[in-house]
Amino acid sequence: MDLPHSHLTRFLNTLTDEAQKCRNSNSCIYKNVLDTGLCWGYETNCPQHLGYSNANCPGDHKGWVSSKHQQLQTFFNQADFGFVKQQILSKTTMCEPKADGESLLECSSYLQFCRGKNLYLDFRDLPARKESFRYKMDVLKKGQIGGKCKLDKFRLQSEATHQSPLQSWAPEIQHFEELSDMVNEESQICDVFIDKPTFIMKIDATVNMYHHFCDFFNLYTSLHVNGTHSKMFSRDINILIWETYTYHSNFGITWSAFTQNPLMNLRTFQGKRVCFREVVFPLLPRMIFGLYYNTPIVWGCKESGLFHAFSKFILHRLKIPNRTAIDQVAKPKIKILLLSRNTQYRRILNEQALLDALRLSPRQYSVKRVEFTHETDFRHQLRVIQDTDIFIGMHGAGLTHLLFLPDWAAVFELYNCEDEHCYADLARLRGIHYQTWTNPVKLKPQDEGHHPSDGGPHAKFTNYSFDTEEFLRIVELAANHVANHPAYRHMLSHIRESATDVIFIKSLEFKNQPPLTRSRKHTVNWPKNFTLTETKETRKRPVPSSKTLELHMKLFQTRKRENFTTVVVKSVFQRKELVEVEWIPLPASLEILVLGLVVMGTKGKERLVNEERVLEVEIEQGMTDGSEQRFTAEGEPHTDGEPGDLRLRIQTSPHSVFERRGDDLYTNVTISLADALADAYTTPSKIAKILTPIWKNHEKKNLKNLSEKQPKKFLAAVGFEPTPRKTGA
Repeated sequence: MDLPHSHLTRFLNTLTDEAQKCRNSNSCIYKNVLDTGLCWGYETNCPQHLGYSNANCPGDHKGWVSSKHQQLQTFFNQADFGFVKQQILSKTTMCEPKADGESLLECSSYLQFCRGKNLYLDFRDLPARKESFRYKMDVLKKGQIGGKCKLDKFRLQSEATHQSPLQSWAPEIQHFEELSDMVNEESQICDVFIDKPTFIMKIDATVNMYHHFCDFFNLYTSLHVNGTHSKMFSRDINILIWETYTYHSNFGITWSAFTQNPLMNLRTFQGKRVCFREVVFPLLPRMIFGLYYNTPIVWGCKESGLFHAFSKFILHRLKIPNRTAIDQVAKPKIKILLLSRNTQYRRILNEQALLDALRLSPRQYSVKRVEFTHETDFRHQLRVIQDTDIFIGMHGAGLTHLLFLPDWAAVFELYNCEDEHCYADLARLRGIHYQTWTNPVKLKPQDEGHHPSDGGPHAKFTNYSFDTEEFLRIVELAANHVANHPAYRHMLSHIRESATDVIFIKSLEFKNQPPLTRSRKHTVNWPKNFTLTETKETRKRPVPSSKTLELHMKLFQTRKRENFTTVVVKSVFQRKELVEVEWIPLPASLEILVLGLVVMGTKGKERLVNEERVLEVEIEQGMTDGSEQRFTAEGEPHTDGEPGDLRLRIQTSPHSVFERRGDDLYTNVTISLADALADAYTTPSKIAKILTPIWKNHEKKNLKNLSEKQPKKFLAAVGFEPTPRKTGA
């Protein structure tokens, strides 16, 4: 179960059998994360506040949604674990087994995802195709894929409408046929029988990070769509690439996050009939309304939990240390990384001047310039990215590294070359702050640029120089975001904390202390009279929480503004305090003081101290029941060292007069029959006249001074739309 701890909690909570094995095992170290209720977000019994996603949509809603709730739900379904849930719910059986050991084929809508058991594929035609190929739709013909099961031909053909190499599996699955023979290791129709689960991949451009990581991202998503079972994240799987070219990519190490076995391609099985016990046809990189190349992201939303989980999964599996494990200096500076391009186009003509300006800035940035080429080890690239606070680069596939920045980081796309949504949307999906150049007057292209195919003007095919002051201004905005981000502040405080495993102290002199002759333990305070001349620290990760707490907090109103009310939340949390000091004698004059922090021990050599912190939250007008406000990094620490978020969920108390339905308010009013027949209450002032005595002390001042010029605002408030009178012709 090689997973990040925040993923492991959800894995065990979702798989009750695996959780029970952990409870019954004396060696299971994850018992403390059982029964927390945390889930991914696509399970049928997963409450929203316990799901992985932190998606949020600040500001007003607009576009094709009619409410804030619909805006957030649309984003969740388009680009978060809601997309996984929709794929799961749309799965239908295309070929149904009638007995044990028979074949199975089930697919999601438009055959975007399929999986099967005991399936047969015939590759005997491949040796006749001498030239290597990819993106071909004629690899299989009628009858060259099938299984022993009852095929629903009508359903299969009705779903096979997305006929494109990287949009769906329709070009292949449409040729599925019923077979009379069983498909198993004993079958005569199988030249090769593959027992391990096999994922068949149709991949995009392997040289381009943006496009190739569409492949990896959709494979990760497919692990969830494939179902919650104990082996869903196993690396003991096969990956078969649906082409005859030998795979090569600088990003190829990423496959090791998914499989421990060598990659295969169609040449591996050419001339053979191959049978698979379990085979998965994953989501593809260029699906209509897919992930992430064709994702139609609703306006204003950000921080997909699915993208965040993918980032943490890859970093964990590739063993890339997080920032807190890298940076141990006393006063960390904001780290800026400029990605340089040694290419024909989109180079920064005054790059050195911009770097010099950054280094001379009063903010005292730590500035680094890199070139990531096809020879640069990809793990090294990820380590550099994880050690970055502000990532700067021209429009290009290299900006895809933003997927693996720390949560608090910012990306500055120096110029988007008139492709304004590509990396802005990717940053939104990952939840990374995004900046780009907006003043064309302070930007100088080398020439108008000419597209190689038709020679027409094109912003991507030239080079640029940038105004230094404007450049520094935008970097300053990004730096302010980083410095004020709660996770960044927590990271800094965590580095500076004195709660460490070991403190090595050189030249430690004590006055009036007897010489040490042997080791001894003290549980008393520090000696008052000593001189500390030099220290070196090694930080310890926080101890994991043993349970998840649901906080019931009172809100204390502090002030009102025009569109929202500010309240404070008193949050009580626990901080560990070290109480044991161990003295160890060393030769010569050097002595070492060891602070022993026992994490999983039984002697309890630490204590928990309650602390109270006051947090502010803005309650906006019109917030719906169940809306959440998130305090980043204010929750209890995870077992991997990073704290969780504190979430405040809004529950609306019932009102004595009005009932809320969506964004409207309703109430029942008794009027006379004569008034009803005469449409007596068709203007705001007349409605106010009858509502005023009912409203009484409930915001009565809001009903004063209504005029005929305010009908829409008031009618929306009371949820009343009078039917217009019809006049005779």
